[in-house]
Order: sequence, then C-alpha cells, then structure tokens
Amino acid sequence: MTAELTLVAAFLIGFAGSTHCLGMCGGIAGSLGTGMAADRTGRRWLTTIAYNLGRVGSYTLLGALAGLLVAVIGLGLPGTGWSAALRIATGAVLIAVAAYLLFDWSGLRRIEALGGRVWRHLAPLARRLLPVRSPLHALALGALWGWLPCGLVYTALLAAAASGDPARGAGIMLAFGLGTLPAMTGVVILGQRLVQWRGGLGTRRLGGALLLAFGVWTMASPLMHLLQHPSGDGHHGHHHAAAAHEPSAPPR
Repeated sequence: MTAELTLVAAFLIGFAGSTHCLGMCGGIAGSLGTGMAADRTGRRWLTTIAYNLGRVGSYTLLGALAGLLVAVIGLGLPGTGWSAALRIATGAVLIAVAAYLLFDWSGLRRIEALGGRVWRHLAPLARRLLPVRSPLHALALGALWGWLPCGLVYTALLAAAASGDPARGAGIMLAFGLGTLPAMTGVVILGQRLVQWRGGLGTRRLGGALLLAFGVWTMASPLMHLLQHPSGDGHHGHHHAAAAHEPSAPPR
C-alpha cells in the first residue's frame, strides 16, 4: 500500500506543483510553439510529445539511479531499521513539498542551487538545440532539460532515492513527470499565455493538504514502532539474558 501511495503522491507533486514547473521550464516549452502557427497541427503535437518524452525520460533515469544508489548504501544494514528509516525519509519529503504548496516554503529554492554545477555543463548543449527544428531536436532538448536545477524535481528525486530500489525510484519519477504533463503540454499549445498564468491556488492547497496527509501517514507507522521499541535489540537481549539465568535441567 505504501508503494502505491508514494506513486500517487509523486503524481500529485508534479500536478499540484505545475506553477513552479511553468516558472522553471515554461519559457523553453512555450518557445517550442513559436513560429509553428502556420505549421501542421500534427507536427506541433509531435514536437510537444517528443519534448516531454525526453524530459520525463530523464526524470525516470534519475529516479532509477537514485534508487540504485540508496540500495547499494543499504547493503549489509539491518533490514527492518533501514526500511523504517527510508519510510521516515519519504514522509519527510512529502511534508516538505506540502509546506511549499501550502505556505510557499522557500526551502525548495535553496535545494535548486545544488544542481547548478551540473547544469552549467549541460546548458551550452541545450542552447545549441534552439530553435527547435524537428521532433528529434525536441526530444534531445527535453532529455537535457530534465536535468535543469529544480527544487520540485529534487524533492521528488529524494522520495525516489528513499524508495531504496531502482525500479521503484524510476516509477516514482515517472509518476512525477506524468503529473507535470498537463501544464507542460498546455504551455506549448497556448504559449506565453499559460506561462503568465498564476492561478490554480485551489489546486495547490488541495494537493498540499493531501501530500501532508500522505507524509504523516507514511511516517506514522515506523515512528510508532520506534517509540514503542526504542531499542530494537532490547527485548531480544532481555529474552536471552533471562534464558541464560534459567537453571539447566538436571542430568539423567
């Protein structure tokens, strides 16, 4: 149930955080439609699909790598304690995104600075693909744009890492990317009119409230277990200590 809930939460992060996505990627996505007014509608849609396919594909790859990294780190660690730590981390990420959606928490903007160094190497490659001249260029541009420093992407990526599994991590980032599709597809069709749109406050509030509930629920079970059993080996050790003091059966 937790895995399915995390996928739903990842989709909500992308969907409810679409205004943030428009601010980060809306300009470049909107430029894909520039100069296409006289072009065939089918080609515009093909370009839109190619760009988003590249972008969501990059998210999915990043999720798989993050899940794999944490899976390697977790090798040899106690299974129960590691699983509880990952669930607590996932819940904390969901609560952090809820704080951004509900109260415009500035922590996401600070997280964006972490990816600045990587983007400095990729930005020149992205600029070479502009203006987009074909769906293939749009696919490549989307794949590069998926690495753009974005606090919302990074927090979703933390949830993918906390899954502790490359397949689950990829699934979480895929769900996140699918959640951003309505806004990112619409900006190519509607252009700057959607980039300048700053509505959707009700969607942000509802999404934030749901993510807050998901985060608290995800953290509740492992936290309750830790409160009830502050030392995982205490009860086990007491049992063995008591057994050691039991008198042995007399020899026959």
